[in-house]
Amino acid sequence: MSSSLHPSLNYNAPGSPENTAGYNSEEIDAVKYAGSTCPSNSEFDGSLKCEEKELDVAGDKDDREPEDSPFEVVRTAVSNTDVPSMPSMTFRTHVLGVFFVCLISFVNQFYWERDNPIALNLLIVQLLCYPMGVAMAWALPKRTWSFFGYKWTMNPGEFTVKEHVLISLMSNASAFMALTVDIFAVLRLYYNPSFPLWAALLLLLSGQLFAYALAGLSRTLLVLPAPMIWPSSLINASLFRTFHEHQEHNIETVQEEAVSNVIGASHTRQRWQWRWRRRSLSGMTRTRFFWICFVCSFVWYFIPGYFVQLLSTVSVLCLVAPNNHLANMLGDGKQGLGILSFSLDWSVFSNAFLQSPIATPFWAACNLFLGFVLVFWIALPVAYFNNLWDSATLPLYSLDVFTTNGTKYNITRVMRDGVFNPQAYDHYSPLRMSLEFSWVYGIGFAALMSILVHIGLYNGKEIISRLRETKAKHDDIHGKLIMSYPSVKAWWYLVLLIASSATGIAVGVGAQIGVPWWGYMLSFAIAIVLVIPVGIIQAISNRQPGLSLVAELLSGVVLQGIPTGYSILKLYGHGSLAQALSYAQDMKLAHYMKIPPRHVLIYQLVGIVISVIIQTSLFFWLIDRIPNMCRPEGYPWVCRSTNLVYSASIIWNLIGPLRVFGEGSPYSPLLWGFLFGLVLPIPIYFLQRRFPNQTWLQHVYIPVILSGIVGLPPMPPVDFPMWFLFGFIFNFVIHRYWHAWWQKYNFTLSAGLDSGLALSGILQFLALAQNGLKLDWWGNRVDRQCTLSSKPWIAPG
Repeated sequence: MSSSLHPSLNYNAPGSPENTAGYNSEEIDAVKYAGSTCPSNSEFDGSLKCEEKELDVAGDKDDREPEDSPFEVVRTAVSNTDVPSMPSMTFRTHVLGVFFVCLISFVNQFYWERDNPIALNLLIVQLLCYPMGVAMAWALPKRTWSFFGYKWTMNPGEFTVKEHVLISLMSNASAFMALTVDIFAVLRLYYNPSFPLWAALLLLLSGQLFAYALAGLSRTLLVLPAPMIWPSSLINASLFRTFHEHQEHNIETVQEEAVSNVIGASHTRQRWQWRWRRRSLSGMTRTRFFWICFVCSFVWYFIPGYFVQLLSTVSVLCLVAPNNHLANMLGDGKQGLGILSFSLDWSVFSNAFLQSPIATPFWAACNLFLGFVLVFWIALPVAYFNNLWDSATLPLYSLDVFTTNGTKYNITRVMRDGVFNPQAYDHYSPLRMSLEFSWVYGIGFAALMSILVHIGLYNGKEIISRLRETKAKHDDIHGKLIMSYPSVKAWWYLVLLIASSATGIAVGVGAQIGVPWWGYMLSFAIAIVLVIPVGIIQAISNRQPGLSLVAELLSGVVLQGIPTGYSILKLYGHGSLAQALSYAQDMKLAHYMKIPPRHVLIYQLVGIVISVIIQTSLFFWLIDRIPNMCRPEGYPWVCRSTNLVYSASIIWNLIGPLRVFGEGSPYSPLLWGFLFGLVLPIPIYFLQRRFPNQTWLQHVYIPVILSGIVGLPPMPPVDFPMWFLFGFIFNFVIHRYWHAWWQKYNFTLSAGLDSGLALSGILQFLALAQNGLKLDWWGNRVDRQCTLSSKPWIAPG
């Protein structure tokens, strides 16, 4: 299912490599790690192709149903049976679904604007939801009530896998919406301070509902056909089956263990009393281990989050030589290169830009870190200190845009009546960016082309073959089983599509955003035209091409001079398209798990509405409550992503790509990135075929290497080495030498640390910061650690 590195690549979109850690459903106590984008029962051959090993997850071959999926990779992860009488939409799913969608929406939006944002994802919901569901099944009364002839009960029996999936799908509707909220944050903060909350709510809601309707209308091509596999959904399906395997095989009663940890059933409670005893860590249940990690993370975050904020980023070179300009630029973990910087803050290790290091396969982490080292630690300082494009007259690392004399760009100097004025621009100044910021776009161009070429080389034959098989293998066993449930009518989605798009145009024009009606129509057209081809690529290859750059280029050409046009193109052209693919992937998971389609519709729509209301309202509330919000003085509420969107709106729509990257601009060579990305994967492909026994070569993945730098900015530089270090320790060292421990606790550790930090940060804000209880001492003066890093190496002339 689906978060983002940077708008120009959308690497963390649904199906990206780091979100594809796999699980084996052979044992309820062993969550297997794939180490690749292949399911855990597959072998990764270095070229992102899978050689599947047969795994009987439904029992012995002799006991298996005669009909199954035509694709072995699906057969290994998804059951070919269904129990139509199994409850799915119950009182428990209502309560837990609303609880988790509120939790995920609030936490992700709350932390998104902080200096080190974190993001709670589907894995946390899967892990937390199960013991809570089992506890409710143990504790709730089983009495049946009658309400105007309709009979219902709070407790229909044991907590089922269908309930578990529905709750997860509902919460996942809100998991990665914060980037879309940034669009309206820019309107409110920089272009229209009086931009109303109601307009933001309706526009965002229309965008999300448009995306959902688009996914629903595409389901006959992206969801129902058997060849549209959506590999990431297989991993989630395998994890759900791992939790509920006893419902299929009756091997062991996992429910008893979960209840004993949450509530304490009499027999098991006597056996596992909460008292100190000498026992091996590997004998601890996952639930208990989760709560230990949760408490430790909750308590510890008070140190770097409140008492000693300097521990969030310790820049060693700045402490050793605080008055040395070069040392400050090299060592600053926030605005420099971050060399020798480190952190004791889990929000740095598991940040929203890269996600948890534990959930990223180690081969992918190596590719990402290689790209970071080659570009950020080697090429960038060489080019900067040699003053390439007069870059040394600007800060080394910044997401702001500048004039030629080094001052921040004042958009009011080049605007008249809210639109771009060419004459004023000629009298003011051309736009300039920090060298790293400009390189992000050039490498983004290369990454976009490289992933298209990579998909063609490594997955082209497979995509063509699957497309040819679509009609022949449409009605596999999963399609036949789901047909026993009432379907969602296509016209329902069509009505939703028309209503949401009409609402978006009416509200946008009524709120005087400044974009003409045909600009909205263009945005809708981008999403409608691209959803099928891009969805097919992702459903088969598990890769999503960079979508943000497409929307940015089109908006810059068609709506040049209208800075607010960037917001609309991002909302409907890119945001809705990315969300539509996320919803389609969730629909495929529901398809695999045999969830009634109308139940999926209800829960996803409710999740969308709740999350839009919470996230948008929360951000507007934060703007009104926090002084200097989204400015350096408002630390830690510096809004890195929001400020990036603001700078991008100036680059792409206000000034326009023809002036920024066109002839006569110092940044015109960046357009060679398209050709670079087109060519670079080809020699790697043939080298891998020529030397198949070179293991390291088989794990070289050009699109991932290029994407290693695309998140900088807005990501603080210190995040990357800390993220890689933690991934190396757990996904290489512990995975290799203490595999049994890793197998059982690795993902639980990540979920516990993320959850504890999230609650601790919210409590600190509400109980301490909002009451003026701040500690002003040296350990909390983070802006005084590297005071020279933001100054240019060469003073502007």
